[in-house]
Amino acid sequence: MAKESFRFIHASDFHLERPLQDILDLPEHLRKTLVEAPWKAAEAVFEAAILENVDFLVLAGDLLNLSTTGAQGAAFLLAQFEILRERGIQVYWAGGHVDDPACWPDAVGLPDNVHVFSNSAVETLVFKRNQTPLATILGRSSDGNETVRAAEFAHEPDENYVIAVAHGKADSETLRSERVDYWALGGQHQSEILQTEEPCIRYSGSPQARELKEEGAHGFVLVDVDAQRCVQVHSIDSDLVRYSEQDVDADDMALGRDVRQVLTKRIARLQSEAAGRHLLIKWRVHIDLENSTVVGPSALEDLLGWLRREFGHATPACWSTDIEVLPPKDFPEKWKEEDTILGDFLRIAEQQRKSSKPLNLKPLIDSETPGNNIWQAALSPSSAASNQSAVEKSTLLGVDLLRGHQVDLVASTRRFGGSEK
Repeated sequence: MAKESFRFIHASDFHLERPLQDILDLPEHLRKTLVEAPWKAAEAVFEAAILENVDFLVLAGDLLNLSTTGAQGAAFLLAQFEILRERGIQVYWAGGHVDDPACWPDAVGLPDNVHVFSNSAVETLVFKRNQTPLATILGRSSDGNETVRAAEFAHEPDENYVIAVAHGKADSETLRSERVDYWALGGQHQSEILQTEEPCIRYSGSPQARELKEEGAHGFVLVDVDAQRCVQVHSIDSDLVRYSEQDVDADDMALGRDVRQVLTKRIARLQSEAAGRHLLIKWRVHIDLENSTVVGPSALEDLLGWLRREFGHATPACWSTDIEVLPPKDFPEKWKEEDTILGDFLRIAEQQRKSSKPLNLKPLIDSETPGNNIWQAALSPSSAASNQSAVEKSTLLGVDLLRGHQVDLVASTRRFGGSEK
């Protein structure tokens, strides 16, 4: 049994080499903030280690790619490690895919409080306070394998609290088979709790999101272990900028004059949840082709411009990156019932939606020119998972053409019409 309580921080996936992405029309007034966000979020991890008076810091890989960050990245880490050394805080670092320990330059020595795990085998280190052993740390840097191999962490049990540090995909059932109290995992940018009861199995996630698919809060984990080995785990947010994708229903768009009120309320809620952080929002509009008065390119451009003027220059800022027009969830019943080519087309499309048979549009794409090149790319599913999307987009294209519209509804930017700028 542990004789004393101790605490540590579990963090990973700084990815200092990666800038924030999915930002169209980068706003000048936010440029410095967006560039610095990954670095400041990582710095917050080290600051918390001091403020929370932790005993040690566990880093589960993918901190930085030295070939990309260069001297700046190495200097940043060395400065932070040195500050922790002055406070007597140990660092246990298991490298990931981008921060292979072998790539660290020999000429740049790490402080003696930093312990980097080998990528050839699991190593065992013991954390001691005043010569009293409190925790056993098992760790291995990634050797390129995508999966954490639990059996490699087998060890002779002792009275210490056991922490395993690894980078990669993990299966909680397999990890449970080993005598480990806390699995500190890296390699996943979204935080995730695979198991809360003993053993605790967690991905800390990245301290700062980089793209729209990494929605929500990002940070690191503070772990308290008392003398009876009872554990309290606290998630601490460190992100400066938060991403969000927001859907606007066709019903909202059909209201036309009330859309701005709908968006204002949505933004107010998001700002409250973000607690003072900058927001980057992509709006996804499910259009109502029959009733909506906010469908055309000029209307959507006006709406985006209003969002940026109204909310994009505040402190904190809520910057709308884009408005994506999505196929409607359904087409009007009266269109489907028409004794017209449009009606026939929609009825066939409905049958295809219900069918599990893949839609092969390649012969049509090769022989015809349905819209511009953006459309052709959109109608070429790269996998079975995107087949349904191809069905929806091809249906929307057909409806658009049959109704005589000239609106490019799947452009990758907010450029509508047939132009390929």
